Amino acid sequence: MRRLALLKWALIAAALTAGPALACDCVQLIPGSPHFQSDLDRIAQFYPVAAQGIVEADGPYAWRLRPTLEYRGTKQPSYRIELGSDCSLDPSEMNKLVGKSVFLLLGGGPDRYEAGRCVNLQSPEVEKALRARIGADCHRR
Repeated sequence: MRRLALLKWALIAAALTAGPALACDCVQLIPGSPHFQSDLDRIAQFYPVAAQGIVEADGPYAWRLRPTLEYRGTKQPSYRIELGSDCSLDPSEMNKLVGKSVFLLLGGGPDRYEAGRCVNLQSPEVEKALRARIGADCHRR
C-alpha cells in the first residue's frame, strides 16, 4: 500500500515538473536542413498576418504593428499584439522593436494577435525565405 502511495506521488511530481518544459516546442529553422523547406511551407500557410511595419507600444504587455507592407492580413490600419502564451516573443524583445520597422508573422486575431518567438526574429535567410513564400499577395501601403 505504501509503495502505491509513493508511486502516485512520484507520478504527480513528474507530471508537474514536465508540464512547463513541453509548453512551447519550436521547430529549429536551419537553412539547408532536411526539413527546412517543408517547415517554411507549413509556417507560411499557418499565420493569418504577415507584414512589415512599425511597432508601437500599446500598454504594458501590448504593442501595435502598423503595416507598411502587408504580405497577408485583413488590411487593418494596425494589429494589436499581446502576450498570448509562453510562445510569444518576450516583452523585452518586443520593447526593443518599438519604433523600428520589422517583418512579423502574427497568429490569432481578429482583435488581438500573438507574435510567436518560434517564427519571428529569425535569421535573415529564414526571413527572406518566408517573405518569398508569402509575398505573392503583397500590398504596399
